This record gives sequence, C-alpha cells and structure tokens, in this order.
Amino acid sequence: MSGMRVLDVDERERLLIAVGQDLAELDTKGTRRDLARVPDLTAAKYLPGERKIVIQHGSPARLSQLKIGGRLTPLLGSADHATELLGVLPGRVVYRANRRHRLLFTVVIRNVLVGEETAVYDRGGSVLEAAVSPNSRYVAIRLPRKLILVDTMPVTEDDHVRLISAEPATLGRRNLRWLPDSTRLVATEYAADEARVVRWTVGAELWQPVVPSLPAGAEALVAPDGRRIAVVDGQRISFHQTDNGRFLRAADLPDQVDEFIWSPASRSVAISTKSGEAAVVTANTAAVRTV
Repeated sequence: MSGMRVLDVDERERLLIAVGQDLAELDTKGTRRDLARVPDLTAAKYLPGERKIVIQHGSPARLSQLKIGGRLTPLLGSADHATELLGVLPGRVVYRANRRHRLLFTVVIRNVLVGEETAVYDRGGSVLEAAVSPNSRYVAIRLPRKLILVDTMPVTEDDHVRLISAEPATLGRRNLRWLPDSTRLVATEYAADEARVVRWTVGAELWQPVVPSLPAGAEALVAPDGRRIAVVDGQRISFHQTDNGRFLRAADLPDQVDEFIWSPASRSVAISTKSGEAAVVTANTAAVRTV
C-alpha cells in the first residue's frame, strides 16, 4: 500500500496509518479499517489500553480525540497558538503549547477523562522533544542547546528543573526514551562523523555508551520493556541488547526508513519507508513482513 505512514502501534499490534488525509487501522492480517478523514493530519497516537486515538492536525496545530467507531471530537487547541502532541500515557496526553509567544513553549500533561492539567515545564524555550518516565516522576526535555530534567516530586524547588547536559546547536542527543525503572534515560548521540547510543542515570548524572559506534545517519530507539534497542541505518535494521550493546540480529528492508515505532509489547518494530511503504519487523527473529 503506497503513500502510507505508520503513526503508531497498539497492544494487539494493530497499525495506525495515514494515507493522505485518511486515518486508518491495519490488523495483523493486513485488513484495513478506515477511521476518519483528517485534513492537515500531522501525528496520531493510541491512548494505551483504550480504543481511542489522540490526533494532531490543522494549522496552527490542535488536538482532537477519536473513539474508534465514533466521531472526531475537539480536545485542545486555539486559532492563536499551536498545540502539539509530544506523547501519551495511560489516560493522559503530553503536549506542548506556545500560548504566550510562538517561541516559548509550555509542556503540559492532561488527564483526558476529567480534563485536569499539570504544567510540568513553563520556563519557555523551543521545546523540541519530551519524554516522560513510566512512573511519571521525571520529564526529560530537549531544548535547542541543552537537555533538562524536570522532577515532578522534587525534594526542594531547586531540584524541580535541572540541567542534564549542554548540547550543541546541531547534532547532540536525541530520541529520548526512559527505561522501565524510570531512573535511566537512553538517547542517540550524534557527532560529525558517527553516532552512538548512550544512557544517562538520574542518580549518577553521567552519560555512558551503550552501542558505541554507529554510522552518522543511524537512528536508535529502545524498546518499551527496555531489553533491546532497534537501530535503523538506511535500508537496514539491527537489534542490540540494552544492557551491554551486544549485536543480536539484523535485516534488510524494502527501502530507506522514514519512521519506526516499537510495539507496546516490544515484540516488533513497525516502519514507514521514504517511498511510502510499510513493514513490520519481528524483534526475536528479524523477520520482515511487508504491509
């Protein structure tokens, strides 16, 4: 199916896909279910454990919610500022909004059931990426020249926001993901001529290499269960152990990878290619199934 983007994967390994303005779902047998037509569709995520989807669309960006089998309903957004999806947690949405100034973003966690919100970071800056730890205590935020840690339960106010590391204007550490213990953060670190996977520990406050040497264009994501790391480079995907970086297995893909996403159970990786194709790679075997 050409022209496809894989947006997310749910607990039953159904794929949430976009084909033009159409949002659809593919089950593991490849059966397609059309969900909604969404103009200016940018991103969409399943709410964990629910048959609901949070969708970013429009310009300026806004968020809507879709109950599968139901209608698209507005969730957040305004004509005078952008509201952009950063991630999802059970029953909650993580988003950034620039209500005060177009370059000054606030990071907010919203309970979608009761509508309560917590602004976890409101010190401005162009928030490029945010990752919330599984226990919701820590939020790692990437700004243009630094990574910061937000502690939602600090011992003192000075501990609420603190520096993880200074970062270069380009390259640096990206693809932030927490391990299940909520104390270790994994990222892909880019230098001029190579990349590597690194890990930062909250208590020790230092970066350590995990997969020490990768091609400069490689991209890595740790699995939700924290056991393995998927690395894509061009038309190749490889899997490594998280504890020691040991290479496990690899596979060639139909085309260069555009985006890739782990399934919630960490059994497979769904990929979109630059030519608009999609595939699912089984982590245990590296078997590739085209969609």
